[in-house]
Amino acid sequence: MRILLTRPINDSHRIERQLGQSKIIVYVEPLMHIESLNVLKINALNYQALVFTSANGVMVYCKEIQKCALPVYVVGESTRQAALGAGLSPVISAGADVKKLSATIISKLSPSNGPLLYLTGKHVAGNLAKDLEDADFQVDHQKIYTAVAAQQFSNNTKSLLKQKLIDYIPFYSPRSARIFKQLIEAEGIRDLLSTASALCISDAVKKEILLLGWKNILTAKEPTQDSIFELINIKL
Repeated sequence: MRILLTRPINDSHRIERQLGQSKIIVYVEPLMHIESLNVLKINALNYQALVFTSANGVMVYCKEIQKCALPVYVVGESTRQAALGAGLSPVISAGADVKKLSATIISKLSPSNGPLLYLTGKHVAGNLAKDLEDADFQVDHQKIYTAVAAQQFSNNTKSLLKQKLIDYIPFYSPRSARIFKQLIEAEGIRDLLSTASALCISDAVKKEILLLGWKNILTAKEPTQDSIFELINIKL
């Protein structure tokens, strides 16, 4: 089994390590790379809690902002693992559901105890900040990184696609799926996906890559990484 990982480089290497125990050949082709934005003026001590919805947000926070002992609220298993791995504590996870995250924060915290620091990338899905503000929380939403789209495939990936050596490609977001589609169309290699299957984290992702001539398109039952790989009987 041969899998092409398209997440940013650190995320892809983390998944590659998780797949290391299985007899799977893994290739890495990041469709985006992470760049920090201006975060020098953020003082986390001014807040009652931190909120993250991506592992990249955790990574940039730990790199660019002085860490402090605040409760950390996260969504997504990779975000939880990144926070724990960075030594943040306590970490409160709401699984993979942003709505559940807002409900968890509302039930556990009080607006009277101070503002929340919500750290994300430039491109954000969902309405977490609005949901919290509707519950009377003051939310300081800071966009601390941007995910820059790749302009072309690497020569190695082009060769793998032309030789039809890829069996599965997981997709985690509509944006990454759109970037993949744009690169495929720019290269004029749509017909080379007839032996590859797409693994989509949601129907919204699936819609972005429907017409690329796949062997198959599979959609996860739950919007989680574990659910993506369960589609091909892999347990991470």
